[in-house]
Amino acid sequence: MGDRRSSACTVVARLVLALGLAGAVAPALAQDGGKASAGGDRGPTERGKGGFSYGGEITGRMNLLAPPKLGEIGPPPMPSPPPGFGGPDIGSRGKPEQDVLKGLKLPHLAPAPRPGAQPTPVSPTLEDAPTPAIAAPIVKQPLHLAATFGDKGAKVPSGVKWRVFTDQPDMNGEHLLVAESNDAAPRFDLDPGGYVVHAVYGLVSTARYVSVAPDHPTDTTMSLPAGAIRLAAFVGDARVAPDRVGFTLTRNDAGVTRTVAENVRPGALLRVPAGQYHVVSAYGDANAIVEVDLDVAAGKLVEAQVHHKAARMTLRLVRAAGGAEVKNTSWTVLTPGGDVIRESIGQLPPIVLSEGDYTAIARHDGRMFQQNFSVRAGFDATVELTLD
Repeated sequence: MGDRRSSACTVVARLVLALGLAGAVAPALAQDGGKASAGGDRGPTERGKGGFSYGGEITGRMNLLAPPKLGEIGPPPMPSPPPGFGGPDIGSRGKPEQDVLKGLKLPHLAPAPRPGAQPTPVSPTLEDAPTPAIAAPIVKQPLHLAATFGDKGAKVPSGVKWRVFTDQPDMNGEHLLVAESNDAAPRFDLDPGGYVVHAVYGLVSTARYVSVAPDHPTDTTMSLPAGAIRLAAFVGDARVAPDRVGFTLTRNDAGVTRTVAENVRPGALLRVPAGQYHVVSAYGDANAIVEVDLDVAAGKLVEAQVHHKAARMTLRLVRAAGGAEVKNTSWTVLTPGGDVIRESIGQLPPIVLSEGDYTAIARHDGRMFQQNFSVRAGFDATVELTLD
């Protein structure tokens, strides 16, 4: 019986120690009006009266095997925080709390934005927005152009081709065309700024930089040191048909002969730079050629007439006088000195020859036929060679 009481006493002691970690003695559990008192108040009791003494006296009956009812136990023991953490000492009640952050100066930090959140932009107010400056409208200004024959010559009445380009090239290095006109004195309405004006008069051209003023018209006169030539061809008193004669103009440029124009037809107006020219007139495609030198002054029209001493000759190989022409014949026309004027394989078309004496040679089936003839200016003729 004593061993059972000793075991029960041991269980009760362990339970009291577990609940007494906070520093207080757990109250005694009693049934039927039982009571507990400290060991110093009463003396030890006898074992036969149903109680025992362990630093005090517990009387009554106790359920030592069943768990305590809810509400009859205190809070579970809590581990004390490590020293220096700064929080209050749970195991020592009544001690003041220590603040380890006291005395530290921390910067004021705004709360971190939530992941994915974007700051809200501040909308400008009407008072903060600057008032845009009102740009003045660009007013186009007139550009008047005119051309003269030389610096002090008369104005060019017609025939000028005007083109206006931008003064600054684009990315490709080209100046953009802004306006153009064929009038003698055109007017262009342009934005103020710089431009390049290009004028062409026949074979003469010039260019100039022009600045259009922003507040008044701009007048520009350009000098074109040019003249004009009009040519005509005659044989005797008869004018040569335009499709049978052509002119070639050359000019001496620092000792170098340069072709200015070629295959110019009679009656055509040729606008050329002022200066001296060498004119070659070719009547036909043989030796009917006339050469002449002309001096062209600025603003002057030179009308020149070229007189050829030549005639159109027709050569035929026939079996009898007045008969049909023999085919498959080759021809050679020579001067008395043996110079070859014309060669042809097959039928020879009419040929224009200068006035003089010639020799005609015809070849047919391995045979050669020859005949001399003369050319008189203005008298077209037919020369027949016979097989007999």
